[in-house]
Amino acid sequence: MSVGILCHPVLNKTASLVELPAPSVRMALLFYEFLGRYKEWKNAKLQETIAIIVIFLLGLGSLLIPWFLPGIRIIIIIAMIVLFYFATRYYLLVSERVNHLYVNVHILHHHLIGKLEVGFCDHTEQCHCVENFCCYVLKNYNISLYKGTLR
Repeated sequence: MSVGILCHPVLNKTASLVELPAPSVRMALLFYEFLGRYKEWKNAKLQETIAIIVIFLLGLGSLLIPWFLPGIRIIIIIAMIVLFYFATRYYLLVSERVNHLYVNVHILHHHLIGKLEVGFCDHTEQCHCVENFCCYVLKNYNISLYKGTLR
């Protein structure tokens, strides 16, 4: 009976891989986690905005359509109220998800900025790794790591 050894490739702390936007593997992993959560939060915010627009249109429609179609007023009002109810339930679920994701993204953003302030590379001489990384993120993802707030 032979015992096998499970080997994992060891990555150097300052590996210079082409696909990583940061010179540090740990920093790149944190950035990719942040980026994934950020995209998820932005998509949830878009869903929340669409839900608000649908609720507004349903509410406005339930008030205005009976004026323009008086013959089938009760059927349309009931249909609009049912749709308004389901749209409001959907909005509340999405809004809760947006708030939860914002907290996660905000914590990751704060952690990422903290890593940038401390420095994340192993260079002993003066380097511009932090500035280059922040410019890269701003240019490619339109996310500012210079400010303390997210948009």
